[in-house]
Amino acid sequence: MAKAGKLDGRKALITGGNTGIGRAVALAYAAEGADVTVAWHADPKAAETTVAAIVRSGRQAIAVRADVTDEASVAALFAAHRKRFGRLDILVNNAGIQKSQKLEKTTLADWERMLAVHLRGAFLCSRAAAALMRRQKQGRIVNVCSQLGYIGRAEYLGYSTAKAGLIGFTRALAKELAPAGILVNGVAPGLVDTGFDPLSNAAKRAHAQALPLKRLGTPADMTPAFVFLASDESRYFCGQLLHPNGGEIMP
Repeated sequence: MAKAGKLDGRKALITGGNTGIGRAVALAYAAEGADVTVAWHADPKAAETTVAAIVRSGRQAIAVRADVTDEASVAALFAAHRKRFGRLDILVNNAGIQKSQKLEKTTLADWERMLAVHLRGAFLCSRAAAALMRRQKQGRIVNVCSQLGYIGRAEYLGYSTAKAGLIGFTRALAKELAPAGILVNGVAPGLVDTGFDPLSNAAKRAHAQALPLKRLGTPADMTPAFVFLASDESRYFCGQLLHPNGGEIMP
């Protein structure tokens, strides 16, 4: 008899689910028995291969191109998910961008784009998810925050600010949705070696050596936190942030 997964039969939607942490979470959810909508904005090949890997594992998956900053695009994304899977049990707000630049070089468009992807995107997707989850009287929303929302980083002003805002959003939304049976929590990783961070390899090596664990995190190091927050094991977690960061900060 096959061992039951922690997410058996559940339906998940992951923004930015085709690469990096999002892809690792999509595969981990499928391994625990969930069906997954992989929302993506760039790199369609990565979306296709992620869906194919989930289907090979025995679960269902679809890939939907979406711009999380656009209200109509988000509405179409959730309509596609609902048409295929009927319900929504888990939303992971993972879509994000990074850009390293000095304050004087940061344009207003750069600043507004950073805030839009991280904050407007989480708002629009959470609002759409909550509408479905309220009818079910249950659900999980997991926001991908960052330790930079706590400590900041020079030349990451927009990113650090957006992630700090997302931490506040997580806590406020948790208080609003908990009475409806919807638990909102977040994961605030440290520096994860996904290949997308604009830091140089030398800077990454130096950062790793400064950590108590002496290595950078990998997407696979992040997935247990996401599985936990999506599962029944987190039933008494509300507005909490988990911190897989190799010991860099200990909030």
